[in-house]
Amino acid sequence: LPAEASNNRKEITKLCMAGFNAAMSQAGMTPPEGMGEFTCTCFMREMKSIALIQHAQKVCKKLAADQYGPFL
Repeated sequence: LPAEASNNRKEITKLCMAGFNAAMSQAGMTPPEGMGEFTCTCFMREMKSIALIQHAQKVCKKLAADQYGPFL
């Protein structure tokens, strides 16, 4: 079961990064180095504690904007 959970986290992280990259591309922006990883790590952390995707996205977008500037 731990291996399955690890695989699930990897898949969710891949999906998060794909969504992040798509949003940046669609906005015509190049994010700072590390911003995607920061945002997706935050998303995974928030998902563990609250299990509400939209809330996790909102929290992590704000935290990433605070850290890297208003890209999202």
